[in-house]
Amino acid sequence: MTLQQARQAIRDDHGGFSEWVFAAGVLTSCQDSSLDDLVACLKRTGLPSEMAATTLYLRTKRRRQDDTVASIILDHDDWAAYIHAHNLDLSA
Repeated sequence: MTLQQARQAIRDDHGGFSEWVFAAGVLTSCQDSSLDDLVACLKRTGLPSEMAATTLYLRTKRRRQDDTVASIILDHDDWAAYIHAHNLDLSA
């Protein structure tokens, strides 16, 4: 799957879970994917959002409250607000 195909797949509300997982894998492993691509993954529950959140923490250097799984923020709106509040470029 190419980067462009992954971008389309993760935003396709009619796609299947396995396709979203595959797309999230491409988006989280590609340095050319944007923060916007990763935030789009958060709209998919389960593994795609978990993969994206992990990558978002790395790319934005956002600190977690602790090292527990429960401290990982998977909420799309929370991440969008964080990125906006810290003037991070969604296209980067």
